[in-house]
Amino acid sequence: MELEKVNLRTNNDRSTSPRRGFLGRLAGGAAAMALFGVPEKAFAEERVQGTDWMDALTAKHRTVFDMSAHGNGKPLTQAKNYLDAWRDAFKVTEHDVNLVIGCHGDAIPVVLTDALWSRYKIGEQYNITDGGTKAPAVRNVFSTANATAGGLVTPEQSVDGLQKRGVRFLICMNTIAGATKKLVAAGLGSSDEIHAAIMGGLLPNVMTVPAMVVAMTQLQEHGLKYTKIA
Repeated sequence: MELEKVNLRTNNDRSTSPRRGFLGRLAGGAAAMALFGVPEKAFAEERVQGTDWMDALTAKHRTVFDMSAHGNGKPLTQAKNYLDAWRDAFKVTEHDVNLVIGCHGDAIPVVLTDALWSRYKIGEQYNITDGGTKAPAVRNVFSTANATAGGLVTPEQSVDGLQKRGVRFLICMNTIAGATKKLVAAGLGSSDEIHAAIMGGLLPNVMTVPAMVVAMTQLQEHGLKYTKIA
């Protein structure tokens, strides 16, 4: 398995002092709540998931897609095609298919809310245009609310469109740390503020894992087949 693009660095910009780090997270959380109207508990590091949910992946056909780039929505199209092929060509119901998509690296925009896209210029930072325009997207064009027939993805190929069919999306905490550094470097806010905002601004039902390279191993140990998509 090759995961060269997985960012295994920790966020060294965050304070090493427990008290200063705690106060910084409080300030960042307050700022993010003001921006996005999300509950304070959303910013807790305990949002990182355990592995109990993996035990529920017991379908006959189990696969994890390794998604390290947004690819202008192509990986999401592949996910829809995967489900459609099982259903149409092999008459396999979605109940008998488990599909997990592990997002890391430059794939992080697909799981962020519109508020984050607007505030942190996600389209500009990750080179994503809004449909057929040449302007950077200021909303998540990979979500059902913004997906159009002429856009990068259709509603059926969107994140929430796939979730309705049982697909689970993961995001790596190392990737969140890397995205935080990227946006700080672009002059879009402080490290604590941006990190807290991302933690509170993930799309519904997107799960966090400490390190995608470990999650991929754990999922394979649970019987999922590994597939790299791009």
